[in-house]
Amino acid sequence: MSVLLRQLFARPLFAMELLMVTLCVHVLGLASSIYTMLVLNRYVAHGLDATLVTLTSGAVVAVVLEYGFRQVRLKLAQGVTVRPDYRLGVRVFDRILTTGAATLYRLPPGEQREIVSSPGVIGRIHGPANLVGLLDVPFALLFVVILFFLEFWLGCVAGGFIGVALLISMLGHPLLRAPMRELSKATAEAGAMGGAAMRAVDGVRAFNAQSFLRERFRHRQEALARMQRGVEGRRERIQTATQSLGILMSIFMIAVGAKLVVTGQMDVGLLVGANILAGRAMAPILRLSQLGASLAEARRAFETLGVFSRASLERAGGVELRAFAGRLELQDVAFAHEEGSDPLFESLSLTLPPGASLVVSGANGTGKTTLARILLGLLEPVRGQLLVDGVNLDQLSLAWWRRQVIYLPQEPDFFEGTIRENLTAFNPELSNERLNAIIAEAGLTAFLHASPKGLDTPMLNGGAQLSLGIRKRLALARALTGEGRIAVFDEPMEGMDHPGREAVSGVLNRMARSGRSVILLSHDAELIQGADIFLNLDRKPVPELRLKASGNAGGAR
Repeated sequence: MSVLLRQLFARPLFAMELLMVTLCVHVLGLASSIYTMLVLNRYVAHGLDATLVTLTSGAVVAVVLEYGFRQVRLKLAQGVTVRPDYRLGVRVFDRILTTGAATLYRLPPGEQREIVSSPGVIGRIHGPANLVGLLDVPFALLFVVILFFLEFWLGCVAGGFIGVALLISMLGHPLLRAPMRELSKATAEAGAMGGAAMRAVDGVRAFNAQSFLRERFRHRQEALARMQRGVEGRRERIQTATQSLGILMSIFMIAVGAKLVVTGQMDVGLLVGANILAGRAMAPILRLSQLGASLAEARRAFETLGVFSRASLERAGGVELRAFAGRLELQDVAFAHEEGSDPLFESLSLTLPPGASLVVSGANGTGKTTLARILLGLLEPVRGQLLVDGVNLDQLSLAWWRRQVIYLPQEPDFFEGTIRENLTAFNPELSNERLNAIIAEAGLTAFLHASPKGLDTPMLNGGAQLSLGIRKRLALARALTGEGRIAVFDEPMEGMDHPGREAVSGVLNRMARSGRSVILLSHDAELIQGADIFLNLDRKPVPELRLKASGNAGGAR
């Protein structure tokens, strides 16, 4: 609620305009009560049809004007909420793009979904309709003040009940925060489980995991249902309490008013009109109580984004080298996934001259992909430094450095878009002629010709509808759109058929002949042969380093 009101009063003149329109809405809302009192006191008493026509015409005009002002107010409220919601969504997405890769690697799928969906949750709850609903709350006092002028005791009755209802609504909101936090987390985890079941459709069915997953999800849903019942119970109690107060207020208004009518202190018309006014005053409070759970959900979304906003960003800025020869040095590099855990490797030092080749070998989990990410600047070592032509990578622009690297990851990932968009995102100025040559070089020509939409084929869910071999070839083509001096290929033969392996081998040979430095992270026997430098990550904690010319070096240097 506070965020929504801050958005409003961040533009004082705009807020004043919106408040003035809201005042007009509520002033016009008095027409129904005034109409009722005048009809009962004047027309019923005297029976003049002209009076009834005049009063009815005036009331109809007031209703039409109130409708018009409400539409104007909604438009003004959209001006307050829509643009901030748009900016929030852009900021969150930009934050996702600039947050350090190490942080994103550690986020569980449920938290990822929660972060991505939070701007939409906030936009839905902090919409114009809810904003005008909050603005109506202070204007409820307008009707109470008028009641005091009409009849003091009726004003006391209405003011007392409305005050208690407002207190219940305001105190009820904090009580929903903790349950809503747990419910939101559990909902995100359940959604992540469902998404994983859809992505792993082959594994679920091929290994008959339906029963296991069904039982696990059933337990998760039972816990989620209990949380939902708890939240709904609290919300229902708050809403029922305020609704009951509204009914009790009407009963006591009639009881007190009837006594005043009998004693001659007021007439029936005033009693009926005052009861209508009290109902109008209570309506915004009832709506506020209904917004409680939604406002708690929005607060939870803000808390999620607040935690995410404190995550460390990827380093920005840095210099660009005018010319890059291709020399790479690792000096005393060490890496461990978490503080206190055993290092994947340490004391790793080597020099890769321009045009040389390095093969990094090791079993699964020994750190090959981690080393590739360090070379790309996606992860930072816990100790040591990476030198590019003698300059520490920490001083260089990461955007510039990644343009110098031709990178083929072990597990290719793609964004939502077409094949063409994924291939050219790294180099938007790539000509069609060069793109077609790269497609042929990666062995994709036959596949694209067989696809009805060719390069305009959409990559759904990161290309999950495509085979691993095709995804690897697409990743190879994407890598070749760059013109860097260093190639980093992580398990390039994995998932490739014979023509695919030949395509990779041809690409590597052409890179070697062009004087590029090549780094292969693989345990493939064909690739290990002929490398200038061999690094074995199976030996812990200091990897084994062998040079082609000097034989076994006995360890990293």
